[in-house]
Amino acid sequence: MAGFFRVHADYVGRVGVEVGIFVAVDHLRRAGMLSEAEEDLYFDIDDWFRDALPVPPLYTDGNTLGAVTWFRRSVRARSDFVERIATLRGILTTHGVPHRESTSDDPGRIVYEDDHQVGVVPPARRPVTPLPFPPFPPGTVLGPTTAGSKRHLARKAARPEEA
Repeated sequence: MAGFFRVHADYVGRVGVEVGIFVAVDHLRRAGMLSEAEEDLYFDIDDWFRDALPVPPLYTDGNTLGAVTWFRRSVRARSDFVERIATLRGILTTHGVPHRESTSDDPGRIVYEDDHQVGVVPPARRPVTPLPFPPFPPGTVLGPTTAGSKRHLARKAARPEEA
């Protein structure tokens, strides 16, 4: 069994590899495709992972290395991790975003590691998948996601409170 795994969409993002599951769901959010309930669920899960895992310092400068994170195999033993990843996969499935899990003993040059994950510079990069393509609407731009909690970006946060 491989030492690392990564859940990702089947399209290539700005760092030249398939975008990770969190970025893929965030792309759906930014394209306005998530229901309010899905958006809340995504924010809950994203915030939970930010609290449960150290944030790799490679993200503090906007990830100029173009690194990606992989989970350690040991995470599979934690139902709290696995259930939340499965929920995000369900959101991608609901919206027709092809995705999969990859495994590796050597995912790339390790530039960060902790007890749950590694950050790696991928061994190869590919061109960004051209857009638009299903399921994203025409004009969707897939740029970097926001660091930290995204809850303040929720559609309901943007609506004025009713008096």
